[in-house]
Amino acid sequence: MTGAEKNTGGRGASLVVDIKKETAGRGRLLLKDIRAEFHAGDFVLILGGSGTGKTTLIRAILGESRAEGRVLLDGSDLYSDLRRLRPMIAMVPQFLTLRRNDTVRDTLADTAALRLGRVCSRREQLRRVDEVLESIGITEHADKYIRQLSGGQQKKVAVADQLIGQQSVFICDEPDSGLDAASRIQQMEMLGEISRQGKIVIVISHAPDDAVALSDGSRRRLFSKVVVLARSSADSAGHLAFCGSTEDALKFFGVRRLEDIMLKVNPVSEGGQGRADEFIERYRRLAGAS
Repeated sequence: MTGAEKNTGGRGASLVVDIKKETAGRGRLLLKDIRAEFHAGDFVLILGGSGTGKTTLIRAILGESRAEGRVLLDGSDLYSDLRRLRPMIAMVPQFLTLRRNDTVRDTLADTAALRLGRVCSRREQLRRVDEVLESIGITEHADKYIRQLSGGQQKKVAVADQLIGQQSVFICDEPDSGLDAASRIQQMEMLGEISRQGKIVIVISHAPDDAVALSDGSRRRLFSKVVVLARSSADSAGHLAFCGSTEDALKFFGVRRLEDIMLKVNPVSEGGQGRADEFIERYRRLAGAS
């Protein structure tokens, strides 16, 4: 067991998001009444159209903005203990910032030194690099420069770079953007495997159905939970329109595909049916009754 693994203590992660509201400059309301709970092994999809607060929600979970409410990581308040808890949350941004003239191995080794230097030896750090390279399936590219990799391979390196520190929550902003269909499926399968290793994985995606369709036309369960944000006409803020299993989400919105949920809640001006208020209220009653 490496020092990093000892540091996690082997506990199953839990994340509770309880946001009363989040505002921007001059009190403009961005998010309101967001309540969700996730546990180790959850693979969470966040759906929402433009202006529904997806990025705001992620920033609140990361502690980059302090919403009115609480974010609890393993029972501890993130905002009250940000210095200790923030390193337990990994973030892979949509637009990568990898150094193009570094090799894959050097990239991960530098991250290992930064994140694990206080808890394990250099030998253990490099062992962790090899473990992550193998788990992500990029060992064969270890000595290549970042600039030599395809877009899909670079996104794998970005994921691997965040895995080095053994974080318990893993957030990816559109990890499948800019990739072809086969690469999108491979990317989501990799993230699903990370969740099965006991992490909470949260992704924002605009093409989630590519990852659940099989070659014979059938579908499989991939995401354990779906969070849908929709913009209320009453306050123009993002509200929770659904949080639950994929199967229940499809039933709740009366659709067969996850992407079709957006057609239900997006404004008519954006090609949707403009039913956000209806589903926000319906979910509020459902959550209140449970």
